[in-house]
Amino acid sequence: MADISRDDVATLIENEYSSRLLASAAAESGVLSAFPRIDLGTRITNMPVLASLPNAAWVGESATDASGVKPTAEATWANRQLVVEEVAVIIPVHENTLDDATTDLLESLTDLGGTAIGRKLDQAVIFGVDKPLTWTSKSLLGAATAASNLFPVSSTAGEDDLAGSIYQAAEIVDDSGADPTTILSRSGIRYALANLRNSQGGSVWQQSLSANGDPTDSIAGLDASYVRNGAWDRTKALAIVTDRSRVIIGVRQDVTVKFPDQATVGGINLAERDMVALRFKARYAYALGDTLNATGQVSEPVAAVVPSGGTGSNS
Repeated sequence: MADISRDDVATLIENEYSSRLLASAAAESGVLSAFPRIDLGTRITNMPVLASLPNAAWVGESATDASGVKPTAEATWANRQLVVEEVAVIIPVHENTLDDATTDLLESLTDLGGTAIGRKLDQAVIFGVDKPLTWTSKSLLGAATAASNLFPVSSTAGEDDLAGSIYQAAEIVDDSGADPTTILSRSGIRYALANLRNSQGGSVWQQSLSANGDPTDSIAGLDASYVRNGAWDRTKALAIVTDRSRVIIGVRQDVTVKFPDQATVGGINLAERDMVALRFKARYAYALGDTLNATGQVSEPVAAVVPSGGTGSNS
């Protein structure tokens, strides 16, 4: 691919690397790998969510008594909006570098762009960092904070240590009426768990095994998604437990990779510097669905394991 022309590179990037950008962002993003993704055709999508449940009653056989009348009830629905917002990054590159470029270089740059986009999405969804104002759902940590579903980890072995706090977080998600299916964390949590010891010096945590005896990517029976892109802030949370069916990530299909060469980017005049730029853009939406339990009570389907003294987030 030596001596590749500018037009060749632009076509290659725009036609072939948009899909690679999506794949890279998905691979590096904890939330894209953990939660359902919905393809969206418009910027704003309205989704109905259950707001109240109908109740049944026992009916007698009397032809005249009120107990013989079958009750009526209604289920009501509320609106939840998915609003698509753009996240982007531009990477300037000198033309001389592209003249000698190989496919591997372009793939590496695309992977870097995908990682940057995945990191920004994770920060917004998990911690509320720079979360778009149109995303009215609280971040995962913000929802756990609002519901007082925070479990500080104690350094003393027992029910409040790291393993015990994870189980407590899962239990309270289950108590809300949701199904605790997923745990989000940095990958290093596996080593912290494996290092926990009981009073006899034995490990208090064992990695789950599949039916054929192979290790599974799970913690406490929860599907584990690890955030490896630098987005995880261990000063705010050690783990997030939630019901994956209540977290929705919307993805617009007009994700693009472009190749500007005449613009001024970050104070750099590309033409004057004999530089070009790779512009990576993706568009996502996010919503967190409340839990409506059998009694009609609404609660947040998420809990967080936090450092001792941690206060969570309001975002």
